Amino acid sequence: MNNKIIGRDDACETFLEALESGSSEFIAIVGRRRIGKTFLVNNYFNDELCFYLTGVQDGSKETQLNAFTQELSRRQKKHVEPPKNWLDAFNMLRGYLEKKRTKKKKVIFLDELPWMDAPKSNFVQEFGYFWNSYAAWSKDIILVIAGSSTSWIVNKIFNDRGGLHNRVTKRIWLKPFTLQQTEDFLKSKKVTISRYEITLLYMAIGGIPFYLNEIKQGESAAQTIQRLFFKSGGLLKTEFQYLYKAIFFKADAYVRVVRILAKHRYGLNRTTLLKLAKITNSGGGSKILEDLVLTGYIEEMIPLGKNKNGAKYVLNDFYSLFYLNFVEPANYKNWLAAIETSSYKIWCGLSFERVCFMHQDEIKKTLGISGLNSYFTHLTLFGPNKKATSQIDMLIERADNVFNLCEIKFANSVYKIKETEATKLREKMADLQTKIKARQSIFPILITPFGGEKNMHYIGNIQKEVTLNDLFVKR
Repeated sequence: MNNKIIGRDDACETFLEALESGSSEFIAIVGRRRIGKTFLVNNYFNDELCFYLTGVQDGSKETQLNAFTQELSRRQKKHVEPPKNWLDAFNMLRGYLEKKRTKKKKVIFLDELPWMDAPKSNFVQEFGYFWNSYAAWSKDIILVIAGSSTSWIVNKIFNDRGGLHNRVTKRIWLKPFTLQQTEDFLKSKKVTISRYEITLLYMAIGGIPFYLNEIKQGESAAQTIQRLFFKSGGLLKTEFQYLYKAIFFKADAYVRVVRILAKHRYGLNRTTLLKLAKITNSGGGSKILEDLVLTGYIEEMIPLGKNKNGAKYVLNDFYSLFYLNFVEPANYKNWLAAIETSSYKIWCGLSFERVCFMHQDEIKKTLGISGLNSYFTHLTLFGPNKKATSQIDMLIERADNVFNLCEIKFANSVYKIKETEATKLREKMADLQTKIKARQSIFPILITPFGGEKNMHYIGNIQKEVTLNDLFVKR
């Protein structure tokens, strides 16, 4: 395995299995934009890579075929006449591969595959014919496809009812780095910063390798955010306007959903969300929400006591949350000054909650319930007059008849629970107890970076705590 690859052990194991198998393999890699799909494949299969083609965004059929022609000409070191269609193109690729002599498997990497599927190109059908008529039978081919449009790959490849039905032999879903993987990645770049600073950066850009690669040694989290988001020419200052357009056809509707959710901390139900985003509550609206969930930008969360119809959608993308709240409004030009404001503190609280929801496995491990079925959600409790009485930051419903009521507090030092907070916690527990079954217990948990001070309001109220070190544990 290439030692440059960090945090992708499962994917590398899958690649190794493909290289060592006695048959051809069809590997599909999905994951959001900037997640590192191209880097992963190119660095792992460096020596075995025989053909690499990336789709051209918004390119016509002719544009895509011209890109294919240029790559094949470069590989063969001679001029190749452009094919008329994808059937001819894949036949030319077959001829090239059959002449190539190697003791190893031949790896074909088709990157940003959804872009190759230009209107009226018959790309999917002819791509399927290439796999079924040649590659699958050759035994020495590894065909790797990737794309940021996860929904396209799911619908056109995984769920294809034609020639590609059930043809993918291995699937890899690349997710953002965890805090621990982020720390390993930064160490590989010789960047040494505290876990608290790493968390602050994570809260602004998430575990996206492309963004994390811009972090430099010798800068604080605030300095890095200032440079990337607020300085003229900063890499992430204009990223938002391309982020969703690169993934979704007619992206404006998707962006409207994201903008609405950025304003609602605990999410919205489907009907309200689509109404505010001015999207018809129909099949088209369902597809937009499904696409955003599949690509990982939003999360579908089912509140306690509700079914799927009562689900709420929550914005899951750290970058979009930060950009829409602090960069686009242009209220802040100097982030170093903004960290003293109340808006900054509110953002810290919200974003740290998202960090905790992204690290459910680590929290379960700390609580000693890794092997137990459990479900994480937000919860708003209402009184008889339908007025909200309590807001629970994180509720863990466990299969052993226990609920963990999690109080999430972001602080830069040991957290001191105040008397008013202890009173409010007991009220939340009482409200929750009236909603759940009598046989179910409630265990209060404190999640805060540096733990809580064991004062009189902690003892007797908090049963266990989760700290930053727990969130950084290796899965």
